[in-house]
Amino acid sequence: MRGILADTVSEMVDRKMVWVYSGVALLGLLAILVTRSVEMQFQTEGLNMQAMNELWSPRLWLYNKFMYYMVFLSVLVTAGLIPNMLSKGRVDFYLSKPLSRRQHLLTKMAAVWMVYGGLMVLIMILVGSVGAWAFGAVDTGLGYIVLSNLLAFFIWLVVTTFAGVWSSSAPMSILAVFLMWILQQILSWHDAFSELIDSPFWGKLVDVFYYVVPKTIEISEATLRLAGGNPVDWMPFYTSVAFALVLMYVTVFMFNRKDY
Repeated sequence: MRGILADTVSEMVDRKMVWVYSGVALLGLLAILVTRSVEMQFQTEGLNMQAMNELWSPRLWLYNKFMYYMVFLSVLVTAGLIPNMLSKGRVDFYLSKPLSRRQHLLTKMAAVWMVYGGLMVLIMILVGSVGAWAFGAVDTGLGYIVLSNLLAFFIWLVVTTFAGVWSSSAPMSILAVFLMWILQQILSWHDAFSELIDSPFWGKLVDVFYYVVPKTIEISEATLRLAGGNPVDWMPFYTSVAFALVLMYVTVFMFNRKDY
């Protein structure tokens, strides 16, 4: 585990990802300062920010959106890691180690999740600390935002790993992410589609697809409600986790059967 973890860290450093995430952290800090400036302007004009925050918390929304886009960035920059591991010559190096194929794949996935997820957590701690100083308040809901987005990152990592094992291609892994994201957008309107479709069979099929496909977009929306202390529909969470676990099993099975 430590060897694969060290290899993943080395890949991140070699690809200059530390500088990329440093730039992202800087953008987050600038967003905090801009939001604080806007809030001060509202207070100067006599607007009641407390009343506004009861309906919608700009800070929590900002934190959630910021980490949502960090997850999106992390999914894109890690999409090629599994295909790279399976490239000719490199896969022989990995498979020569005294580990089963299943252990190799799961350990690599865990290493990617830990390294890039840990980097996102560090950035959120920095941004949250500056936000607490700027706004004079600690947002306790920030922990829910971090945990939920790490879960979303895990789900996307399973999708890119499946595409990477199936195709051994980084572009195909990225394409799989965009196709899944588009499918999520379409299926979020499944109730409207069911009403428009006359056939009960096709209407039920749309509903089945809605419950099967992961719902990271809805998880992000539910996370904001959770962080704000509002009631949450947990269905997007457990159906998405179930999808990820099943797809991970299929990916391991496929990896064990492939000839490298």
